[in-house]
Amino acid sequence: MPHSFSGQARRLPTLMLAATLGLAPLAFTPAQAQPAAADQEQRRQYDIAAGPLNAVLSRFAEQSGALIAGSLQLAAGKRSDGLRGRYGTREALNRLLAGTGLVAEPRGDGSYALKDARSDSGAGRLDPVTVNAPAVPEARRSLDYDRATIEALRPEDVKGLFKKEASVAVGGSIPMNQKVYVRGVEETAMNVTVDGARQNNKVFHHNATNLIDPSLLKAARASAGVAAADDGPGALGGSLAYETVDVGDLLAPGDQLGGFLDGRYASNGDALTGAGALFGRQDGFEALGYAKHTDGNDYEDGNGDTVRFTAPALVSGLAKLAYENNRAGRFELSHEVVNDDAARPYRANFAGLDGGRPVPESRVYDLTRRNTAFNYRRDTGEGFWNPALTVAHGETELDTREVPLSAPGTEVVYTGITESLSASAKNVFYTGFAAVTGGVDYYDDSATFKDDINPDLEEQAENTGVFLQIRQPLLDDRLTLSYGARYDDQRFTGTDDSRHDDSGVSSNVFGEFQLTDHLSLNAGYADVWGGVVLAENYILNGAWDYRNLTAVEAHNHTFGFKANWNGFFAEANRFRTRIANGRVPVYSGDPAAVADFDIDGYDLTLGFHGRLGEVSVAYARIDSEKDGEAATSYDGSYFTAPLGELVTLNGVVAVPAWPLELGLSAEFALDNDDVESSGAKQEGYTVVDVYAEYRPIRPLTLRLSVDNLNDEAYADRATYGQEFTTVTPLLEPGRSIALGARYDF
Repeated sequence: MPHSFSGQARRLPTLMLAATLGLAPLAFTPAQAQPAAADQEQRRQYDIAAGPLNAVLSRFAEQSGALIAGSLQLAAGKRSDGLRGRYGTREALNRLLAGTGLVAEPRGDGSYALKDARSDSGAGRLDPVTVNAPAVPEARRSLDYDRATIEALRPEDVKGLFKKEASVAVGGSIPMNQKVYVRGVEETAMNVTVDGARQNNKVFHHNATNLIDPSLLKAARASAGVAAADDGPGALGGSLAYETVDVGDLLAPGDQLGGFLDGRYASNGDALTGAGALFGRQDGFEALGYAKHTDGNDYEDGNGDTVRFTAPALVSGLAKLAYENNRAGRFELSHEVVNDDAARPYRANFAGLDGGRPVPESRVYDLTRRNTAFNYRRDTGEGFWNPALTVAHGETELDTREVPLSAPGTEVVYTGITESLSASAKNVFYTGFAAVTGGVDYYDDSATFKDDINPDLEEQAENTGVFLQIRQPLLDDRLTLSYGARYDDQRFTGTDDSRHDDSGVSSNVFGEFQLTDHLSLNAGYADVWGGVVLAENYILNGAWDYRNLTAVEAHNHTFGFKANWNGFFAEANRFRTRIANGRVPVYSGDPAAVADFDIDGYDLTLGFHGRLGEVSVAYARIDSEKDGEAATSYDGSYFTAPLGELVTLNGVVAVPAWPLELGLSAEFALDNDDVESSGAKQEGYTVVDVYAEYRPIRPLTLRLSVDNLNDEAYADRATYGQEFTTVTPLLEPGRSIALGARYDF
């Protein structure tokens, strides 16, 4: 249930507005006012953030469906202040290109030629770069990170990827123990995919749910709460989709071969990262190879103490082959692998525990996630034949190796494997009134536990689903609806080979109404049937009695608004996720044990974007309950965590005289006493990161960053165990100065 606000919390919206209005004039040039005479083309609503002109133009092409002729190399090194509002295509392009020295010249076939404004010659004779947008846009309900956003962040882990979002928390201090919470819902209770491949994420509650290297990503999208039927099954708290980079994301139009070398040194822990990629395309064929390795020592926290068993040990790689042409569509085969293999605290998500059974100080966690996916898609934006097919295999394997206190001359190895074979086939029918997506999907998930003494233990869930999702514009595109339903049939097999069959229906609806050119309202609701969810493999028990299994269900709703005017923007969302019969088994207990969870909250964002950069401040208040009581980080496992109130501040500004960009991000966590009955409240903290990025020559980018500038000693709000007096939580790294360099060729 909602909690009352402290005086500090009640003042936050006012403080946010004051901070935004106060900072904006110092750094940014306002966006140009809308001209009095708008062009007579069909007007469309745009929401494109400021950023590198290359990325902004690509995003515009996707949203508008316009053909832009010419090499986008003309835009290299330039920035655009983005676009928010309702415009015709020509007016929108003029706004995007204002102040860049480029113009978009209309051509007789309806396309536009990108040219240097000072020259009559230019790119008009080059082949057009075409990106087709869906004929019917999706109602905007996602946290949507594109390649330009990810490259600007240059995240080293998923914590860095979502650092701008107050409503997304990432617990854990190193990649192998980090878990993502979207609006208070743990990713374990979401439908998570990588390149369309389902991720079976019940591994071991002491380590990461999904080990992700964000350097590989072209996009990350979270549909919080209300997920579409074609997002996939089991989206209790929404969906989280990661997409890895393609050759087209890395090569400029017209180029056929390229690559890059990337290096970074961070002072805290002497962490050294090296990465490289080579990619090319010819006659519709594409190939890409990427590898990365990070090594170093244990880091120091903000108190100056060494946090033992935290040395980086990440290795990741990506290989892709693809073929694409306009008639046949795109065929793509990708293989991704991410590994972390090092000694960690015995329970890797916290440093120590007073009391309990005696255990070694550390053990080796060898965690590997592999993902292989074949994707085919052909989307023309029109007609009745726009198919998409995904066939994928994902596996996460964890080996823990420890030396028992009772037998110091021996080593015990435990292995947990979570695996998913998944497939999806769908087609988009573009009719005169809507885009209708229909299809079928399938998964075969398993959780297996192995050791050298006992027989292997396994749970398995096999599911077949059919779905229909309709995306429909109404009222001259001012109202965009997305609604659909799916039916799932599941067969669950326990460790005792008992079988349990069940089925259920899920439905969703989401709408966004453009009230004026500057204000839109949105609302959505979803009922989700999730079947019987697998237990984590490290607690499987061959003696479990499965007779009383119950399918999990969720009910989600959200509503909010978005506003923009002359570069200023604001957004607010109210959301709630209620999960009924969430499975919470323990090794020595009932495998059918369930609990009800209620995650409730809201978030606010205010900001300003201009030609030279952007500043924003965001606030989120999230309360989580289990069976009517405030959920702790222990009894919220697999579903939620206590988060309370979080504030983020982010700003970036370009320095016109040099190819230089300056950025700042800060997180403020307020004290949270909701869980104080467990022993202690969660302490508030403030942490500030800054960076400067400089490009002395076009192929070379240098980046100097200082993480935790104020050297705060703190545990991230979503990190396990802060409310328990018997637990020593893992504190985050203290101040770290890092220098990175990337050379593109």
